[in-house]
Amino acid sequence: MSINVGVIGTGNIGQDHIRRLTHTLAGARVVALTDIDLALAQKIAENLGARTENAGQNVIAAKDVDAVIVTSIGSTHEEYVLAAIAARKPVFCEKPLATTAAACKRILDAEVACGKRLVQVGFMRRYDAGYRLLKEVVTQGVIGAPLMAHCAHRNPSVGDNYTTDMAITDTVIHEIDTMRWLLDDEYVSAQVLYPKRTSKASMHLADPQIVLLETTTGVPGLTSKCSSMPSTAMTSSVK
Repeated sequence: MSINVGVIGTGNIGQDHIRRLTHTLAGARVVALTDIDLALAQKIAENLGARTENAGQNVIAAKDVDAVIVTSIGSTHEEYVLAAIAARKPVFCEKPLATTAAACKRILDAEVACGKRLVQVGFMRRYDAGYRLLKEVVTQGVIGAPLMAHCAHRNPSVGDNYTTDMAITDTVIHEIDTMRWLLDDEYVSAQVLYPKRTSKASMHLADPQIVLLETTTGVPGLTSKCSSMPSTAMTSSVK
């Protein structure tokens, strides 16, 4: 028996999930798609033998959709995830879960009220073999207590629709999740600093950004994000 999946958002990430569902995983079938660019969704749907819907809410409500994947722009995630919870359908949401803490809290509250775990967020690094090996080394104290960790996140470029806040919600969010998991610790404070702009920064961005995090055990973490450099760099350190 196959699980029928509906996909909201058919950009690069959405297409990657569709490829895995169709060609890598067993027991899943994409039956419905939608995107702000409906023509793109229709083109992809034709190759799959699937159909398109005019809106994400229609994908979620469709009787033949058993589970939902949300890969649309971050600002739409709350609406679709809440709708999937209300429909009692499992939903995989690409990061971020939502773009504000209040929106994330509303989603958590809705899932708790539903009484069933339905939501998964697309944090994939903790499942990666390399990261899991690093986690084992840190947990077992093979090389001692963590004093410094260096994370590098590189993108060849960012589009004109990439905004300053997305450096946190769409990019640094990976390091926020990974370092918390890696250190088995919680954050107690966060500070964002905007130093002097780099000459390579896009005019519409505050670039670079420095994010200073502190954990309950007093471990400080430093994340520097240069969002519009030709080779986007990010570093994290803990002492």
